[in-house]
Amino acid sequence: PPTLTDVISMGDPTVDIHASIAGRYGEDDLFKRILQDPGAFKNFEVSNHRVFLKDNDRRILCVPDVKIGNRRLREIITSHAHSILAHLGPSKTLTYLRENVWWK
Repeated sequence: PPTLTDVISMGDPTVDIHASIAGRYGEDDLFKRILQDPGAFKNFEVSNHRVFLKDNDRRILCVPDVKIGNRRLREIITSHAHSILAHLGPSKTLTYLRENVWWK
C-alpha cells in the first residue's frame, strides 16, 4: 500500500516529501547528530539520504523540522493526513501519522 508521503505527493504534486527532506536533516539538531554518528543511534537507519526509525520489522520515515516556503513540513504532513482521513478527528490523525512518519 502507498505510504502517507506517497499519497501526499500523488494528491499534491507540488509537495514531494522525499525531495523536500533530502539534504535537509542537518538543519534539525537531532537528525544532525544521527547523521554525524549513526552507530550511536541504534533505533535509526540512514539510507538514500533519508533517516528512518526502525520499529520491529518496519522503517518509518523521519521528518526533520524544516520549512517549505513559509510552512513547516510537519504542518503540511499533518494537514494532508487530516484531509486524507476525511477529517475523522485528532486521535485517528495522530495514529495514522505515527504509523507513517516520525519526529521529535
